[in-house]
Amino acid sequence: MAFGLNVTKMGDFADVIKYDARAGRLFRIDYDPGTKDKEAVDITSPPPSFAIDFGSLEVGYAKYTSQGPSYVMVPVGQPLPEQPAEAERDENAKLTFRPAFRVRLYGKRLDGLREWSSTASCVLEALDDLYQRSQAAPEAAAGQIPVVELTRTIPITSGKGARANTVYAPVLTVVGWTDRVSAMGEQTVPPPTPELKVVASSTKDELDDDIPF
Repeated sequence: MAFGLNVTKMGDFADVIKYDARAGRLFRIDYDPGTKDKEAVDITSPPPSFAIDFGSLEVGYAKYTSQGPSYVMVPVGQPLPEQPAEAERDENAKLTFRPAFRVRLYGKRLDGLREWSSTASCVLEALDDLYQRSQAAPEAAAGQIPVVELTRTIPITSGKGARANTVYAPVLTVVGWTDRVSAMGEQTVPPPTPELKVVASSTKDELDDDIPF
């Protein structure tokens, strides 16, 4: 299972993005604090690019309700929590807390800093693959984080006939690297240990206005 899937809390964000695996679309959720209204803005096309902060990546379990999400998570690399075995189950008799990730993102198309979480298996696997590839890069060992692009989606169909179900896995391609900035909050996941000596990158204190993604 992705990430090998006890409890920590990431700073709460009103600003999030959501990936709809059933449609293969990425949405920016804009929140109006005055009216408390939320608007889903489709940013799938043209392909969006954004920095993904693996220094804040958490994995574990999440439950989404009309009152908001609940998380039982740890920074990636720490011993995983147990899946909450609460009495509540969904219409398929599955536990409502499901394997999930949570991470911070930054980009112009996202309108700044956002939080991304998901329990969709195809999204978990895509992010796990991106994480493993990124951790092997010398830039990650130098303390940088990847800039990725949602280049396309891949349809995955399970079941047959009337029971067939198709979801769309995101393809996340590394198109560059950038410094992790203090505005992303506490770094709970250290950079990977390099196999060779790597000169550490400089630390920036704030998000650049001219960031190219």
